[in-house]
Amino acid sequence: MLCHYTVPDSRVPERVLIVGGGVAGMHAALNLAALGVPTLLVEKNAHLGGMVMRLDKVYPTDHCAFCPAWSTARQCYDSPLVQVLLHTEVVSLCADGESIRADLKTHRPAVDPTLCLFCGACRDSCSRNALLDRDPAMTWDPALPPAMRIDQNRCDRCGRCVSTCPVGAINLDVGEESISVPVVDVIYATGFEEILPGDFRHAPEFGSGSHPDVFTAMEFEAWHNESRGEGVLCARSDGRPVKRVAFIQCAGARDRRHLPYCAAVCCMHAMKQARWLKRRQPELDVSLFYTDLRAPGVGQEMYMMAGAAEGVRLLRSRPGLVMAAESAGVGVRYETPENGQPVGEKFDLVVVNGGLGQCPLPGALPVENGRVITHFKCGFCDEPADVASSVIQGAATAVAVARRLRATSGGAA
Repeated sequence: MLCHYTVPDSRVPERVLIVGGGVAGMHAALNLAALGVPTLLVEKNAHLGGMVMRLDKVYPTDHCAFCPAWSTARQCYDSPLVQVLLHTEVVSLCADGESIRADLKTHRPAVDPTLCLFCGACRDSCSRNALLDRDPAMTWDPALPPAMRIDQNRCDRCGRCVSTCPVGAINLDVGEESISVPVVDVIYATGFEEILPGDFRHAPEFGSGSHPDVFTAMEFEAWHNESRGEGVLCARSDGRPVKRVAFIQCAGARDRRHLPYCAAVCCMHAMKQARWLKRRQPELDVSLFYTDLRAPGVGQEMYMMAGAAEGVRLLRSRPGLVMAAESAGVGVRYETPENGQPVGEKFDLVVVNGGLGQCPLPGALPVENGRVITHFKCGFCDEPADVASSVIQGAATAVAVARRLRATSGGAA
């Protein structure tokens, strides 16, 4: 297994750069490796798996999301034809003769996870509790052995942890490192990012950021997913037991002010969360406001129907206002689907869903003689896609790249 901080060997021929280590990027790398093509898989975060690592389960099977993502990441690390660089971003791409020069910026963590024994000696020596063995934000890769990490906000750089570490895994002087490496092609698999509540300026009527009990979909995933093992759902604002929950779809999507497209995955994701709640607390009143129920994949329509049969109330209506109620709770104003009359209801929690934006492509697309050298994209950064579609797109993109490489090298396609 190549160390994920090792400087890439510039002598490796026909290496393909894959930008983004989510599901699409990992499967593109593994499929290229199966075809005998070496790859450099670059991920800006400290773990492979992307957003899937933040999911509890995946629809429509309700299987664990972590397990297949973990095993795929493990395969990437173990493949001799895949080199993984974590904490790394693309700065620029430019034509360099027959190849492309990729300028990268990598930031090594102060505790090298490839050396750390996770013994805790550094933590015991620190008087400021700056060494952490738990990481709720998951800034380490669960496909790798666990490692200590340093909270830079607490660290005073006294150096006691450095002298205490039995394997020399700590270096407080690490920083950014620039790497330049030649590649023959580039695949973008940068995925999506969720619009955070404070950034929801384009559609303020949905109330995001105005009340503690207004969640985005990924916030709610972390707040009350099934893996936490908690029983009664409680409000984030004051801890009171929740009785009514609303899921609001197309919050910022299909909207010319913000995201003009449908994000594709939101209806099924909301129904997954709604069914969590009904299975755990059947007495909960759970409503799902939608524009059009999108369930195009295998088994997805039956999954939707099962949710309705379990008591999830489906309302074809786009609420026009979400705001704090006069007493505890969140008010939602909408038009009834039957006659278009405006009504208002109060819910204990509201989950706004739909603000999924494609991550920008890092670096400028290299152009030589008016020709864009690379244009391959897969996963959500190409078009809104769920996990299954991203896996398929990653594999298909790998085949397309391999064919082009073979054609340019004079082989049969």
